Amino acid sequence: MDALLGIDVGTSNIKVAAYSREGRLLAQSSRPTPTVPQGLRRASHDPETLWQETAATIREVAGRIEQAQVAGLSIASIGEAGVPLDAQGDALYPIVAWYDERTVPQADWWSRTMGEAETYRHTGLPLGHTFTLQKLLWLRETEPDVYRRMVKWLCVSDYMAYRLTGEQSMGYSLASRTMALDLRSRRWSVEMLSHAGVSADCLPALQPEGSLVGQVTADAARQTGLRQGTPVYVGGHDHVCGALAMGVCRPGIVLDSTGTTEAELTTLESVEGHLQRANLAFCLGCHVARDRYYAIGSILGAGSTVGWLASLLWPAQEQGRDQALQALTQAAADSPPGAKGLYLLPYMAGAGSPDRNPTARGVLAGLSLEHTRADLARAVIEGLAFELRLLWEALEDFSGQPLTRVVSVGGGTRNALWNQVKADITGRALEIPEQAEAVTLGAAMLAGLGAGVYGDEQDAWRTVQPPFRSVQPDPRMVARYADLYALIRERLRPPGVELGRASGAAAHEASAASE
Repeated sequence: MDALLGIDVGTSNIKVAAYSREGRLLAQSSRPTPTVPQGLRRASHDPETLWQETAATIREVAGRIEQAQVAGLSIASIGEAGVPLDAQGDALYPIVAWYDERTVPQADWWSRTMGEAETYRHTGLPLGHTFTLQKLLWLRETEPDVYRRMVKWLCVSDYMAYRLTGEQSMGYSLASRTMALDLRSRRWSVEMLSHAGVSADCLPALQPEGSLVGQVTADAARQTGLRQGTPVYVGGHDHVCGALAMGVCRPGIVLDSTGTTEAELTTLESVEGHLQRANLAFCLGCHVARDRYYAIGSILGAGSTVGWLASLLWPAQEQGRDQALQALTQAAADSPPGAKGLYLLPYMAGAGSPDRNPTARGVLAGLSLEHTRADLARAVIEGLAFELRLLWEALEDFSGQPLTRVVSVGGGTRNALWNQVKADITGRALEIPEQAEAVTLGAAMLAGLGAGVYGDEQDAWRTVQPPFRSVQPDPRMVARYADLYALIRERLRPPGVELGRASGAAAHEASAASE
């Protein structure tokens, strides 16, 4: 039996899992991602420490499976963070966390000198501070000696593959998050790199996901417990690897991934029209499925908002985070649908798609002396679900195709009430996989494609096809929430109202009408 290894080097955790050809979990291990906080919204990772922790996690899994049967492995990671290497291939500087805000001045310069629309027409990315080019500009301006000595820049996934094999390459889905990829040609963008003053030589060769990077070296075998010569295949962006695992590889299916942020991804056959229109509502990128693309948008801070309210109303000093979240959910179930006229515009971390506005803030409308903790808890869950409906409608319009299937993954799916409220407010059934680790499974499937275990993506999906449970919308609740949604769209979110700054009168009118 061939075993396939999938590795996810995430923001919070490093996860390694071994799967059978059919997607059956054989062994898994996880440990926290070593992170060095450096102030508000600033953090870094030491490359050597990150490698050692990843190697140790691989070693734990390798010790539980038969090494001679490992057909290959692949690695997923976030796309924007990376490692500058010198001529000897040694890391020159800590990995700046993908979300780190030290690069905001560089993004502001880019906005003034090139602009968002032109950037989007080449890359499919709304301009932001997180992308690789902004980090390279920051490095050149603040660490000129490091920048001068840099020979290559590798994304985190590619750096781990390099430590395993000694070979350097990058897949298209990760390159899509650098702001340096021309999405039409799938080549490094002459326009973007020229504007940045960055040489294409510092970026690795591009290969389709599932292509062979190289074989595990003798040194890496000693550190990881893997057999020397084990093939390593090109990995991908974590969200997109998760989409592969869940079968979100065809138009009309949306992957709803609920964690700290709630991300919504759907597959596109082409991006030409979207690039030309330069609608900045959604990010575009290359799918890990061959010759396909994706559009992705998000509700910023969705899980964080629920966690924040749970900690605020059920303080952590009295009970742990999990207990606080459970208390919030139980209380929310005791509040009636509509939360007695209470509505939350959930922009505590800014507005994501489709109305991108990082300075927007939340609005709690209709609050009165009769409201309880239970109503506040219900309002936060309903507010996020109303926002999800708005996002899905915008995604249908943006993609030009109806969304016919919803696959929900992530930690948020453990909250049964949240799942049901989502289904009732959107009027759509949610399919929730029994297989919890979509990203490692997707990475393992890429390894299987490279090793010839699967013929193509459809063969991989038909072979693995994890079991799902369905959450169906309640028709009575669908009708009730549809009326509330219409009121919210009409009175709290009319055209021309700056998001997060709706007038008190409009907020009161809409919330009062919803009672």
